[in-house]
Amino acid sequence: MTTVLEPERHQTPATKHRRPAFDKKSLPARYSGQMLYFLGAALIAGAVVHYPINPSLYAIICVVGAFVFLLGTIVNEFVLADERPGLSQTVSLVAFSLLLSFGVGLVGGSIQHFEQFPERSAWMTPIGLLMSYVAFVAKDSKGRWRHLVTPFAAGVVVLAALAWLGMTALAGTISSDGHSHDHGSTAETPAKPDQAPVKQDPPAKAPAEPAEDGHTSHSH
Repeated sequence: MTTVLEPERHQTPATKHRRPAFDKKSLPARYSGQMLYFLGAALIAGAVVHYPINPSLYAIICVVGAFVFLLGTIVNEFVLADERPGLSQTVSLVAFSLLLSFGVGLVGGSIQHFEQFPERSAWMTPIGLLMSYVAFVAKDSKGRWRHLVTPFAAGVVVLAALAWLGMTALAGTISSDGHSHDHGSTAETPAKPDQAPVKQDPPAKAPAEPAEDGHTSHSH
């Protein structure tokens, strides 16, 4: 009599619940990277054009904007990228990313505030266009220095020249102080929030001229 042995059953240990892997292509990840790019460029744009109003304040805003844009570069080019660049490429990427942020900031800020700072905006726009294109060519993984000598590059140069000529001509017809950024104050006497307006006494009336008979003249 033969007995059939039941095959031995191996119980596999229960696997621990693993957290889902970070998806580099997910919408939140891509949104975060792009948001850092645009927010940094927007802060730089406002800082470079408003710098003469309050140099200390807008210098801080410019540094913060550059830091935010640099953080966006790290997120997009290192965290979300499929391949991480080498050391030399990393240094070049960071440097030209900052240059690109300032180029975008110059163009965006000068266009938005051309009416307030016409002369300043006239030279900021073409410089920003050329700076941003050179920085993008150097930063882009498919960009080569030969792209600086192409018909498209020539078009960027022509566009920058036209922008400078056109904005310079318009700047001559616009007063640089046509719009004040100091809200709540006038050009002659700036108002202080903690100072109440001083009331002035009414002007004294001129004394009545004496009449010929010694009495003051008055009308009945």
